[in-house]
Amino acid sequence: MNFARDVVDAAPRERRALVELSRGGSRRVWTFGEVSEHSARLAATLEAHGVCRGETVMTIVGNRPEWVLAMVACFRVGAVVLPCNEQLRAKDLRLRIEQARPKLIIADVRNLAELSQARPGCEVLTVPDKRLYQDLMRGSPVELSPTDPCLITFTSGTTGEPRGVVHAQRYLLGQRLQAEHWLDAREGDLVWCTAASGWSKSARNAFIAPWLRG
Repeated sequence: MNFARDVVDAAPRERRALVELSRGGSRRVWTFGEVSEHSARLAATLEAHGVCRGETVMTIVGNRPEWVLAMVACFRVGAVVLPCNEQLRAKDLRLRIEQARPKLIIADVRNLAELSQARPGCEVLTVPDKRLYQDLMRGSPVELSPTDPCLITFTSGTTGEPRGVVHAQRYLLGQRLQAEHWLDAREGDLVWCTAASGWSKSARNAFIAPWLRG
């Protein structure tokens, strides 16, 4: 199994996948074909930077297509992705870095100052940067088992320090039930997710669950 291959690549290429609304009011529709192509090229870039199956990639990117592309690229190569909220401060980022020990970090340029204070100790790629998607090679989706790790989310830390929770690949496909019974998402529907990237509800409601329902 591989979410990138089985869901993104398998969808009709011209079907709407994402709607991007800029702060200036412009609107862009991303198709599944575009998400597939861009995430595959980013996956090749990740591999070129030494990211292998099972290694952790941290993201500190806002609600923008580059975050979704980074997530899908990680799923494609079998990397374990740790999405972080932009509201996290240096000490919060440092805690996650120490626990997860990421091989690489993808960060929005506006978050670099805070990240530098956290002393990442690994390579950092920044977005937006079109060069990340210029690799003519396409990262091939690796075959994964339902129990292979895919995602790390951190608890809120209400009774102590936040702790990382590792989700298996089956977690992704399990979100179909949420899309069906909670969101009532149907083929062609447009789902709005207000949650900031990095929260557990964001990825599963912004694209994982809706895409499983078409």
